[in-house]
Amino acid sequence: MERLQDLFQGMRVFAKTESGAVTALNRQGDCWEGPDIHVQVTIKDCGKAAAVMVDAVLMEGSFHPEDGIRIYLELPDNAEIMADYQHSEYWCRPAFAENPSAIPDRTQGLVWEKDGTFGYFLPVCGEQYKAVLCGDEKGLFLRMESWFPGMKECHELVLMAAVGDNPRVLAENCTEIGLSLLPGNFPDRKGRRYPERFEYLGWCSWDALQIRVGETGLAEKCAEFQEKGIPVRWIIIDDMWGDVKGLYDIEHPSYKEVLDSRHSTTLNSFEGDPYRFPEGLKHCVAKLRNEFGVEVGIWHPTSGYWSGIDPEGDLAKAYGQDLIWGANGKLVPDFRFEHAFDFYNGYHQFLRECGVDFLKIDNQSTLRRFYHGFAPIGEIAAQAHQAIEASVGLHFDGKLINCMGMANENMWHRPISAISRASDDFLPENRPWFTKHILQCSYNSLLQGSFLWCDWDMWWTDDTQGVKNSVLRAVSGGPIYVSDPIGRSRKEILEPLTLADGRILRCDNPAIPSFDCLTKDPEHSGKPFKVFSNCGNGAAAAAFNLDIDGNAVHGVLQLEELGLDPRKTYAVYERFTGEKAFLTGREALPITLENPDDFRLYLLVPEENSFAAFGLMEKFIAPKTISSITGQTVLLKERGTFLFASRQLVKEVLVNGEQVSFQKDGEFYEVEILVPNEAMLTVKV
Repeated sequence: MERLQDLFQGMRVFAKTESGAVTALNRQGDCWEGPDIHVQVTIKDCGKAAAVMVDAVLMEGSFHPEDGIRIYLELPDNAEIMADYQHSEYWCRPAFAENPSAIPDRTQGLVWEKDGTFGYFLPVCGEQYKAVLCGDEKGLFLRMESWFPGMKECHELVLMAAVGDNPRVLAENCTEIGLSLLPGNFPDRKGRRYPERFEYLGWCSWDALQIRVGETGLAEKCAEFQEKGIPVRWIIIDDMWGDVKGLYDIEHPSYKEVLDSRHSTTLNSFEGDPYRFPEGLKHCVAKLRNEFGVEVGIWHPTSGYWSGIDPEGDLAKAYGQDLIWGANGKLVPDFRFEHAFDFYNGYHQFLRECGVDFLKIDNQSTLRRFYHGFAPIGEIAAQAHQAIEASVGLHFDGKLINCMGMANENMWHRPISAISRASDDFLPENRPWFTKHILQCSYNSLLQGSFLWCDWDMWWTDDTQGVKNSVLRAVSGGPIYVSDPIGRSRKEILEPLTLADGRILRCDNPAIPSFDCLTKDPEHSGKPFKVFSNCGNGAAAAAFNLDIDGNAVHGVLQLEELGLDPRKTYAVYERFTGEKAFLTGREALPITLENPDDFRLYLLVPEENSFAAFGLMEKFIAPKTISSITGQTVLLKERGTFLFASRQLVKEVLVNGEQVSFQKDGEFYEVEILVPNEAMLTVKV
C-alpha cells in the first residue's frame, strides 16, 4: 500500500455537468469541493490491493452521462506502460505508451513497470457508473460515465490498484477483491466452475460453412471426423442457422450480399432456417448426436439476431411484452431482469427441447447501442447478464461461451459463467492477423483471465500456420475448437493437443505474456514474444517471432519471468528442437527465432529429489498426460514415449512391474510405453 500512496497523492478531480460545464475542484483532505459539487475519494487498503471509492453529490444540474467525473492519477517517471483498451465495441487490444498522455481512451486494464516493480490499475463498472482510463495533455485520468441523464449522485467503487513483482497475481488480487466489494459478490475465475463439456475437442461451423450452414453440411463434416478418427466431441452451429427471413435464398446464396445484409436483419422465430434445416433444428441435432456421437451447441446473439427481433414476426407476437424498442430503433429483448429472463427462458427452453447441449452467446457489448439512456449502465449490465445466465443455468447447467463481450460492464457483471472469447474473429491464411490475434489473446487474458477463462477462438488445421496456431491454443488454458472446411481436417495437427478420447491437455490458467514482455512492444522489441501458462508446479511457454519487419529476434528464457520459483531447479525441454537443459536462479536459456515461421514450445518441470517427469513427448502439454507422481513412480493416462530427467544414474525402469528398455541423453531419458491404457512407470536409481 505504501508504494501506491505516491500514485494517489497528486490526485486532481474535475466534474462535468450535462450542460458541458467543467469544474476543477479544490482539494480539502480527501474531499474535493466546487460550486454546488462535493466529491469524496476514499482509498481503502484491502491488503493485497487498494480500492478507490467515490461519493459525489451535485446540488444543481446533473453529471454529464459520458464524462461526469475525472480523477487524474500519477505514474512513476519513465515507467514502461501497457494499456489494454477497448479498440472496438466488443474487443480490447494492447497499446504500448511512452508516457501517460499517450494512453488510449477506454483503457480497461493498465500495467506499468519500473526497475522490476509492476503496478496494475483495474477500472470498475459498479452499480451505476463505469470507469475507464485515458490519457491527455494533463496525464492519466479515470473517467466515470453512467450513460444516463439526470444523475446527481455517485456512490461507487471505481478503481482497483496493486503493486508488486508478479503482474498475474496483481490482476487476480484486484479482480477478486473488486468483485467482493460489489453487491453481487460474484466469484473471480478461480471460484467458477469450468464446464466439463469444454474439456474436450470441438468444432465450429462458421469458417467452414458460414452462410451455407445446414443439416447436410454439418452431417458431412461430422462423418469426416468419424472416418479420420478425429475425436471431436462437440460442435457449435454458428451464425446463419436461424429463421431470418431477409436471408432466405434457396439455391445460390451470394456470400458478399448475405454478409453485407445480415447485420441489418432480424429474427422471426426460434426455429432453424426452413430451407437449410428442412426437418427442423431438432431433427438435425438428433441426427448429429445419434449418428456421430457429438454434442451440439447453438450460437445466438443477445439481441435475438444482429438487428433484433422482426417486428412482424412470430416472436414479436409471442413475446411483445418482453421486448423494447432500443436506443437505435431496433426491437430487442428488454434489459430488465423479469422481461429479459422471460425471453431467454423461452428461447433456451426451445433449444433444449431440440436437444441442444450448450450455448455460445454473441453481441454482448452492444448494451450501449441498444439501451443507452434507458438506465445507468451498471444497472443495465447487471440485469441483462443475470437474466441470460439464470436461463443458461436452468437449461444448460451453465455451459456457455460468452462472445463479443470485452467491455468492462460485461466482465464485472457476469454472475457464474466461466468462459469468454478474447479476440477478434479468426482469419485463415492471414499472417498479419496472427500477430494481431496473439497480442489480443495474450494481453486480454491478463485482464479478462482474472474474471473468466479465455477462449482464443477457432482455427484451421490445414492453414499454413496450422502448427503455430495449435501451439498457441495448447498454452491458452481455454477451450480448443477448430473450424476446418469439409474434407480439410488434419488429424496429425490435432493429436498433440488431446488424449485419444479427445480430452484436451489444458493448462491451469489463461496464458499471458511473460513478465519481461508485458510492457514492451513485441513488434519492435527485437526479442521473442513469449506467452505462458502453468502446468501444476511447472510451466509451458511458447515463443514467437512477431518482428514487424520479419527480422531475426534474440532473447532468453528465465524462471522469474514465468512466475516460477528461482530457488528451485527446473528441467527444460523444447518440443521442436529437442533442446534440453536445467535452469535455476537467474540462469538464462538463449532463444533465437530467425523469422516469423520460427517458434518454440518450452516445458519447465521442477526437479524433486533429482527427478523431473515431463510426460508423453508426443503431446504439447506433456505434463497433463500424467495422472499422479509419487516419488519416482508415475501414473500415465495413456501410452506413448515418456520423457523424464534424473540427476542420479538410472539403473532400471519398470512399466506395470515389468522391466523395460530406455534411451539416455545426458541426464534425460526416454521410455517407450506400449501398454494399451494407463501405465505405472517406476524409475530406479
